[in-house]
Amino acid sequence: MHSVERSPEPNFLAQLRAAHTQWDDLQGDARRRIRDALVRDFGTICAYCERPCHGATATHEESGAETIDHFRPRHHFPDWWLDWLNLVYACRRCNRSKGGSWPGFEDELVNQMLAGEEARYVPVSEYVSPSAVVGRRPAGEFFDFDAETGEMLPASELDRVEWSMARRTIRDVDLNDSGLGENDESHLWNRRLEQRALLIERINRMDDFDAKLNIMLEFMLPDKPFSSFIRAYVMGRFPLLGQILG
Repeated sequence: MHSVERSPEPNFLAQLRAAHTQWDDLQGDARRRIRDALVRDFGTICAYCERPCHGATATHEESGAETIDHFRPRHHFPDWWLDWLNLVYACRRCNRSKGGSWPGFEDELVNQMLAGEEARYVPVSEYVSPSAVVGRRPAGEFFDFDAETGEMLPASELDRVEWSMARRTIRDVDLNDSGLGENDESHLWNRRLEQRALLIERINRMDDFDAKLNIMLEFMLPDKPFSSFIRAYVMGRFPLLGQILG
């Protein structure tokens, strides 16, 4: 997950708020305009799992692959129903997994379960946001990956609250595809490993170091699939490059 610098709110959102009072009032054309605007911020990559989504308009074979997620769910935060910074470009899988969940709302059993499994866990009141917030830790710093398996993990250097925010985000958005078997080709772990294999294949074709470096940098761009995992892999394999890039 990346921290995405958000653009100013599009002018047409104020018009929509003036004409409507809830999300369900918006028709397809209005929602497509919002998706188009979100793509200019997020690209066509899911803000949560970083899997590639299709274009912002329904002109492709799987027209429902991309969705608009309300980071703070409308059920719990009705006043945020058309807040620009609360709208996130997400794949349908992540949107469904997250659903109307939000830490602090009827999650006592979840907190007890996680605290019983992991002594470091403490109850939290929010998820890690993919939208950059001034003065807050960037989203990418909350997470790490197992380079061998592709599993997404909370970053070890976080304090207990931030670690728990990362843990809840991974769990509730299901960023490790707990419902799928690990051998399923569509499993997020396997999709990350496939992208790593593609990177390795590309750089092994080249003898020139600068060419290899450019390919690695390309795969780490935020608009590329699973680039956070690729970045973690590259930094682990080439520590000196990590020092250069920071």
